[in-house]
Amino acid sequence: MKVDLGGVAETLLITLYMRAKDAQSEHPKLNDRKAAELIQKIDYDFSKFNTARASYYGVLARAKIMDREARKFIEKYPDCVVVSVGCGFDTRFERVDNGQIRWYNLDLPEVIEKRRLLLPDTPRSISIGKSLLDASWPQDIDRAGRRLLIISEGVLMYLEEKDVKAFLSILTGGFDDFEAQLDLLYKGMVKKAALHDVVKNTSAQFNWGVKDGSEVVKLNPALKQIGYVNFTDEMKHMLPGWMKLFTPIFYLVNNRLGIYTYQKAA
Repeated sequence: MKVDLGGVAETLLITLYMRAKDAQSEHPKLNDRKAAELIQKIDYDFSKFNTARASYYGVLARAKIMDREARKFIEKYPDCVVVSVGCGFDTRFERVDNGQIRWYNLDLPEVIEKRRLLLPDTPRSISIGKSLLDASWPQDIDRAGRRLLIISEGVLMYLEEKDVKAFLSILTGGFDDFEAQLDLLYKGMVKKAALHDVVKNTSAQFNWGVKDGSEVVKLNPALKQIGYVNFTDEMKHMLPGWMKLFTPIFYLVNNRLGIYTYQKAA
């Protein structure tokens, strides 16, 4: 399948490729076999992503931690509803599914069109072709009274701050309650995509970042921050010997996971 995506949409191929490369390695860290399967079906020059070192381990560490946090929620609420915002060609549903959850994949119409060819909808895994800034998408989520988890990986850093604020308002305006697990860029990387070892090979730019995740609550005070994890916590265990020397730097510049809850006021 020919995939011709530009700008931010092209970055979805980076994470897919890193997960597939890991699954095909001798000692996989994440072992995402579905990603390895999908990569064989896509006509795209992935070679420009092949020289990335730090991002390879960064993508795997982020996926592993976000899988872990999603599983915690799912274990607590086995029949919950999950929305993956800016899903791209993500395969998290296949990695964390317990046989009961209902999963929604939200992304731009052109991305969802391609996604459905690779990962067709099922009764419990449903794709929605809308922008995350389209205020109508919460109406497409059928909760039926179940607990709700919102996941966003590799998305918010590409938005302007005003758009991040608008997205958060859509969440709190569209749902009565939820937990949100948001992948956040370190603020020092804003406008520095050209220095990134793999994003520099696309036309995408980093536009928004944080120091400690409290910035999300400042943009929408209705949210409560309940967690914060630096992805280097996992990445440091994956790094080969010589790269471990850079662990303190990774702790500074790496992405981090912010976890938030919302409850509509009575």
